[in-house]
Amino acid sequence: MKLYSKDNITELISSMIKQDRLCHSFILAGEPGVGKKTAAKYIAMQILCKSPANKPCFECRDCRMANKDAHPDVIYVKASGKQGNYLADDLRPIVSDSLVASNEGGYKIYILSCIDKALPSAQNILLKVFEEPPEHVIFILTADKKEKVLGTILSRAVVINVGECSREDLMSTLKENGASEDEASKCFDLFGGNIGKSLEYLSGGSEIFNSIERISKSLANNDEYSLAKELYISDRSFAVSVCSELIKTVGDACLIKQSAQMYENHANTNAEMLAANIRIHGLVDIYESLNAAIEKLQGNASVILTMCELCAKMKSSAV
Repeated sequence: MKLYSKDNITELISSMIKQDRLCHSFILAGEPGVGKKTAAKYIAMQILCKSPANKPCFECRDCRMANKDAHPDVIYVKASGKQGNYLADDLRPIVSDSLVASNEGGYKIYILSCIDKALPSAQNILLKVFEEPPEHVIFILTADKKEKVLGTILSRAVVINVGECSREDLMSTLKENGASEDEASKCFDLFGGNIGKSLEYLSGGSEIFNSIERISKSLANNDEYSLAKELYISDRSFAVSVCSELIKTVGDACLIKQSAQMYENHANTNAEMLAANIRIHGLVDIYESLNAAIEKLQGNASVILTMCELCAKMKSSAV
């Protein structure tokens, strides 16, 4: 397991361990694909590692078990909600289980991915154990949007922003996974240093990103028919993914529009196309419409009706 361009995270945890001032709650925040889950696992290995130096050593028994997801004291809490969100019944057992001593006599680490998808009522269940955590318990949570995590939980955790890796690390990783120089370079142009999205694209998950390109062209060219055709989506999961990716593109377009420069991390050609053809207030309206659509899609709203409404709003904003 490798952790790319995350020295700030590993150094922080190492410093806490050396000073015997390890916190009981961490929240790793960042967009999907930047490596939050990998970082969570790496932190758990650092904490459990028995080596006196160079944690994690990847050689001691704790490191080997944690690396294989087989350590009895590293508990990955699964979400059972239809949208991949935690329900109250998923989180309630943690409160009582946290009182039980660890199996190996060290720390007991709970890893919860995408805690921001849990409703406030479900997140509230964790509040008591966050306020008064047992000495042997550590929580490592991940969140795509930390603003959707309850403030009472955020205030009781160390929030670590997980960013993209460097171009050099991305190129190296993708080549190790069989990508050519041109393919790796294209991925950086599309996704910056987001390894997860790049690997998804290379493994055949390009449908969403091709859709984003077509939608961007339709908006930029004020092509209502093509836009309606592209947004006529009936699959809820695919619709959420398209809207989520489009939000990032529109956000990049706003940055380009305001600074009149290339986006700082990479050349987002779709964003540049939108910035060149749509006024800033129109881009902001589209951004807000996409957020509203995602909220509806994550509820029980009709997918087709939601996407048709989104199409009309985007078309109006792009004029």
